Amino acid sequence: MRSRTRPALLAAGWAASAALVLVAPGNLVMRLAFGKLGDPALAWQLPLAALGLLLALATHRHGVRTAARAPGRRADGTARPALWARSAAWGAAGVPVLGFSLPHLLWGVGVPLGVAAESRAGLAELGGSPVFWGLLVAGPVLGGLLTLGLASRWGQVVPRWVPFAAGRRVPRGLAVVPAVAVGLLVGQYGAMMTTCLTFGITRACAPGGGAGILDGSWGFAATYPVFLAWGLFLLAAAVGYLHATRREGETTPRAATPRPR
Repeated sequence: MRSRTRPALLAAGWAASAALVLVAPGNLVMRLAFGKLGDPALAWQLPLAALGLLLALATHRHGVRTAARAPGRRADGTARPALWARSAAWGAAGVPVLGFSLPHLLWGVGVPLGVAAESRAGLAELGGSPVFWGLLVAGPVLGGLLTLGLASRWGQVVPRWVPFAAGRRVPRGLAVVPAVAVGLLVGQYGAMMTTCLTFGITRACAPGGGAGILDGSWGFAATYPVFLAWGLFLLAAAVGYLHATRREGETTPRAATPRPR
């Protein structure tokens, strides 16, 4: 019975926790990062996000305790994440590069991919901005490369070429906390803006002329679902890392109790 209900329970738990931490709180993490603590909506958004994180923790623990087998190991002794975890890490690395860096690269060199005619004049200004190239083009590429550590050996053991720390174990928190923080940040932003685009209320979510830039420019609008997908993949990759690197006492499934004949 447990084997039949486990996938449904895990799917329901992760779906509900994703809704609570990504959709319900709005753009909570970004507002907190910028010190906007006077918003009265925080009174209900913070408890919802906390509830989602607690549900995610409970779902993770249930998945670990009911796992059919211990994590795989490489020849060097490091944990080998499951296929779904490796796929999530590659998705978290590739989605922002293909869906965000690449179109911004094209816009920076003057290719008006998905940009309305009235907005194309501003593309020429992007190519001369170091912040544009560093933050919007190179930033997601660098972040994607670091994300691959969640599915790689060097995400668990410091590589030999790193001075003073070569061969040491990477603390789990050092790998997971930044991934979860960035996943919540980009995921919440993407969920909010994707909802705005879906229901046609972009002007309420992007005031001050931001909605005008989106009108007729599907290339600009398409970057918002990228943030949502990026956040989901990144959070899933972090969970996969936790599953793979769980402590030895957590890796052995409970022995099944034989039924009386």
